[in-house]
Amino acid sequence: MLHRPVRFLRMLASTAGLFLLALNSPALLRPASADTLPHLSAECFTYSPGQVIKTGHGVTIKGMKAELTGTQHRISVASTTAVDHKQKMDAAALTRLNAAVAYAALTAYHRGMTDVCSSQPLPEVEEVKNTLPELHWTGITMIRPDRISTASSAHVNVLSTTPTIHVVFDAAGLHSADAILLPPALSGDVSFVPASKPPYHLTINNLQTAINGSDVKGSGTVVAGEGTKNLQANLHLSIGRIGKMISQVNQVAPAKIKAALLIARFMSTSEPNNHVGWHIIVNNGTIKVNNIDIPVPF
Repeated sequence: MLHRPVRFLRMLASTAGLFLLALNSPALLRPASADTLPHLSAECFTYSPGQVIKTGHGVTIKGMKAELTGTQHRISVASTTAVDHKQKMDAAALTRLNAAVAYAALTAYHRGMTDVCSSQPLPEVEEVKNTLPELHWTGITMIRPDRISTASSAHVNVLSTTPTIHVVFDAAGLHSADAILLPPALSGDVSFVPASKPPYHLTINNLQTAINGSDVKGSGTVVAGEGTKNLQANLHLSIGRIGKMISQVNQVAPAKIKAALLIARFMSTSEPNNHVGWHIIVNNGTIKVNNIDIPVPF
């Protein structure tokens, strides 16, 4: 039963991983049926850019689709607007960056890199240097074998790229059937030193959301090495008014989720302003929460 609270704690690392990977008269660009990004093999990732329309200093993209090869993890985005505020990225570069964000989203949805992808470079890390891109997605659908998830919108804004890449992001209208602990919205602030190959070092300056009336905040560092289990993280997760969350979840959740939340609360430490917290250490597949070893893989 301990795997249930661990899933809840995975949310922080998965969301962070997502945004670490991401950065690293009109005219139409010709759509392709199955492209991949420079330095990524088709055995790792493929995408169809959809209809790409040049609009001033940016692009509008209709119907982009992408897939982690061989995993049945897919994403489609009804509409994207992308712009580089330094006006250095052309339409083709913005289209590739949009695909890189899709690759990142799928990797987080997969709960980590696939074995094939883990040894390959992060896409578009070099191209994004000395630019200030901003992307807006609407109409997002993500599919994996056990679930279909949707979001009404997502936004990624790069604030700086030298010497570190600094990104703020948010997503809204999150929904997945029976995912009781999925927040309706989330936002975050992350930064990292650009690298084209592992290990990748990420600092989560702030990650925040709310679940059933309880605010959730996270911060920390993540180091992702080559291989799907080569992950190290030092994270802090804090939840306010957790009793309210448990009370509301208890009205609709199955018994195993209720028990898992109680276990998570039991393992927490008290913090100011009616918050409880967890200090989470992940080390190559093992996890320790508030100095207690958890006997399940992360």
